[in-house]
Amino acid sequence: VKAAGFEISHRAAEKAMTSTTWPARMQKLTQGRLVELAPKGAEIWLDGGHNPGAGVVIAEALAEQEEKNPRPLILIAGMINTKDQTGYFSAFKGLARHVYTVPVSKSDAGVPNDELALRATEAGLSAEPVNSVADALMLLRDSWDGPAPRILIGGSLYFAGAVLDENGTPPT
Repeated sequence: VKAAGFEISHRAAEKAMTSTTWPARMQKLTQGRLVELAPKGAEIWLDGGHNPGAGVVIAEALAEQEEKNPRPLILIAGMINTKDQTGYFSAFKGLARHVYTVPVSKSDAGVPNDELALRATEAGLSAEPVNSVADALMLLRDSWDGPAPRILIGGSLYFAGAVLDENGTPPT
């Protein structure tokens, strides 16, 4: 805004940055059908970033959160075949404890969940394919033993849109 020549105070810019919402861009999910399936106390984030550069930015944001409030990071990812899946996952090496890969139902270009799990392991991550976000959350909930996790759901804007629909929280 300032670069465009508009006068704006630092306080107004700060307020704008903390109150602006952009669906599926580091969107915190706090309610909905999918949220109810997660381990108790889990922090759930949704981001449609889908390339290596987005992976780096998202991983940096999550690493910053990790410094302030440590929690184990779990990824639930669905991606399409026109993106560099291994490059995206590489950004989370050393940060994510595990990745659940799921198919992207809203695109014919979706990468099969078993193939996507291989791309995550090529990036040095522990990964396993599951059939849906709901399955991943229930599997995690039923097997979780430790501090409440931080969960990132992402890898594709198509996938993020489907997640918002399934959660019952479409963009307004």
